[in-house]
Amino acid sequence: MVLKSTDEFTGGADADVHAALAAGACVITANNRLARHVRLGYAQRQRAAGRAVWEAPDALPWQAFVERTADLARAQTGSRAPLTAAQESWLWSELVAEQGSEFLCQDRAFGALAAEAWQLLADYALPVPEGGGDRESEVFVTLAQAFARRLAVLSRDDAAHDAARVAEAIRGGQVRPAPRVLWAGFERLTPAQEAVEAACRAIGVPSVVLPLPDGADRTDARIFPSTAAELTAALLWGRERIAADPGGRYALVVPDLAAHRRRIARLAREVFAGHGPDTAAYEISLGPPLAEAPPVAAALCVWRLAGGTVAAAEAASLIQSPFLGGAAGERAARAVRAYEVLSGAAEMDLASVARAVRRGDTPSAQAAFARLTGIARRWPRRSPASAWAETFMGALETLGWPGAAGPGDYQAIAAVHEAMESFATLDAVVETLSYGQALAFIAGVLGDRIFQQGQADAPLQIMGPLEAVGLTFDGLWMMNLHDRVWPPLRPPHPLLPLAFQRAHRLPHAFIEDDVQYANRIVADLARAAPETILSSGVHDGSEPLRPSRILIERGAREDLGPVFAGRAERIFAGRAPLETPAAHAAPLDASRIGPFGAGLLAAQAACPFRALAQYRLRADPLEAPGYGLAPAVRGAVFHKVMELWFTQFPEPRIWQAWDADVRARQIAETVAAAQAAAGDAYAAFPAAFMALEARRMEGALAAFLAREEGRPAFQVVACEKEVTHTCGPLVLRGRIDRSDRVGGRLVLIDYKTGKMPVVDWTTDRPEYPQLLFYAVAEGAEVAGIAYAGLSARDGGYKAWVRDPDLLPGATVVDAWDAATAAWPKLLARLAADFAVGSGTVDPLEGACEYCGRESFCRIGETDGSGDDG
Repeated sequence: MVLKSTDEFTGGADADVHAALAAGACVITANNRLARHVRLGYAQRQRAAGRAVWEAPDALPWQAFVERTADLARAQTGSRAPLTAAQESWLWSELVAEQGSEFLCQDRAFGALAAEAWQLLADYALPVPEGGGDRESEVFVTLAQAFARRLAVLSRDDAAHDAARVAEAIRGGQVRPAPRVLWAGFERLTPAQEAVEAACRAIGVPSVVLPLPDGADRTDARIFPSTAAELTAALLWGRERIAADPGGRYALVVPDLAAHRRRIARLAREVFAGHGPDTAAYEISLGPPLAEAPPVAAALCVWRLAGGTVAAAEAASLIQSPFLGGAAGERAARAVRAYEVLSGAAEMDLASVARAVRRGDTPSAQAAFARLTGIARRWPRRSPASAWAETFMGALETLGWPGAAGPGDYQAIAAVHEAMESFATLDAVVETLSYGQALAFIAGVLGDRIFQQGQADAPLQIMGPLEAVGLTFDGLWMMNLHDRVWPPLRPPHPLLPLAFQRAHRLPHAFIEDDVQYANRIVADLARAAPETILSSGVHDGSEPLRPSRILIERGAREDLGPVFAGRAERIFAGRAPLETPAAHAAPLDASRIGPFGAGLLAAQAACPFRALAQYRLRADPLEAPGYGLAPAVRGAVFHKVMELWFTQFPEPRIWQAWDADVRARQIAETVAAAQAAAGDAYAAFPAAFMALEARRMEGALAAFLAREEGRPAFQVVACEKEVTHTCGPLVLRGRIDRSDRVGGRLVLIDYKTGKMPVVDWTTDRPEYPQLLFYAVAEGAEVAGIAYAGLSARDGGYKAWVRDPDLLPGATVVDAWDAATAAWPKLLARLAADFAVGSGTVDPLEGACEYCGRESFCRIGETDGSGDDG
């Protein structure tokens, strides 16, 4: 491909930038990407001039410039050597751990925050604040002082203040960075960078901050119906531009690239599937964590297994990993062993894995895991970091790692070796580590490091906003400009006093600074290409989004986006039509008329298909996992509480005669007896949990009894009474929670521990007809039916009664006899519909909420609520 010139990379502000590079000038860039482009652009110019060999230009990112110049200064002055990144990370974590057990956080995570605050102070040439903050700020001051003392004891320098040392060395004449210094891609310089720039000018070295690209701002602002449509449109735009001009350079700028990297990579593979195998059409700047690279993941699994246990799925993956020696020749046999591992225990240790591979024709794996088992038994309890590095790498060599690694894996393998070399440098700051400490540190390093495979300069660069600043393109699309992402507002640093940060105007101390900075970034990018598109979606799945003010101010227009059918959509479109669930089943014969549970009536009324699936096909949904007691178990225990109480004390006058202490004690004993009766349900929970459940139930029972005392005098005549009755062609049975006698009349009560139902028994398909069944089964003596709420949030009664003095707040049915006379016919019709096999998918409103059979009836494919279309 044809590369842009270096002038274009740097905005074209310095016409003789290439001559300056050829004369030995140093170009300091804001990021690695810009440094790479400068070098590639310089190389292209040299080739265009007919040169086959030339001296590499001195173009490097800021941090690399600081490290190189600081090393030169130390070589000249003989000053203290710096700590490595691994040593600093360990030292901060160790200092956090030394603070004691008052921190409920990870030492490494808090240490990283402290290191970040230390670097921020160095970048802005500020001392450690003396006070004025909260507890976290005070802790940081303590950590920073301890870190400075530890540096003095070790006679080492920190890397954070190397920029200040570089400025001092340049100003003092110890080092001369270059005949000329150019700064490229910087939106603004930090005080530490300004100090270096000023030091260069002070000794007569020309130092120029190159301006950012300043082309015409001809942006096109668009708003798409969804982020999926927006991303599809952006990638198709890139594909069209590359097809029209293969030598062009295009950018897709994504502010929240880390959050969407996987989705972008997946769709980009489909969009550019036909680009061709020789060159990559696109490059995503942000790679995954190094720990996710396949050979690195295998290495981490080996180390965890050698010193402890891993999940069975990880063990199975390791057994058939191509990164172990002999994997190709034993592929089939190892796959069998892996399947057996998955079918066994949930976790595996090294001895278990060694036994598993011994059961098949896997001689190479058997020997390797046997050797590793013997080596792991001899591992020391504590060892220096360098010794652990040799031990860990030796464990990998024992298993033949990296096995049959492909060409694309060797960068990740080399990165593992680099991480181990860095880890070995901890000998200078810590004498010995345990296995757990060593593995945790290595895993953290590999997890924190972003792994980006080296690639050619692809036509479409997918990157973050700061990476794009300073570059120019033939076309640029900046997406996801909605209010959740842009402007990118971050809170002030949590370990520095807010007043201190605002006094020195540190980043994110003022929201208006972040907003202004974000606006400048957009303005810079809008001038970086002759074609610039800014966009946002208004929905991300089910979440509504509001386009950023930047789009509104630029007159964003609505865009439905192009239609693109990916592989999944093409497969789905070509699918065979799904069969329609049968609306009817065979009628029940005389031998299968029951008894059925009375809940059948409720299921038939809610949805005929639900009754068919539940009571004839036994198609019950799987239980959803959750925390604590399942609602059904909690409801059963509460029902037991009510049964025990009202069996012992059937009339309110009994407990009304007690004083508060006696009543509380009796309530507690009743709840304890109910919990004891459900002992198996509580077996998996600690005593503290049972005590909390008991207190909750005791409070609910006490509140229910207080409400019962406001009723007219009544007597409980039955609890959990079983009834059997014939409805139409079916025999049904049920259990009446409670039967009360009020003034010679019978009231049937059904407990509800959850949300109280809406009572409407006048429809052809009432939602909860069980109480109607109980009333029909009990006969003409019934004068009221009621649901009783047991929860604190939804207590009281929802009832239908014949006479107003039966239950407070109940609905009085004037034509009680006429209403009750219609119930047998209603129940008989529901039962008959079920018996003849009626199974129409016809749910009442809200009936699907707790059904769990949607994938069986496929209601979403018939009512338009599905998401397949």
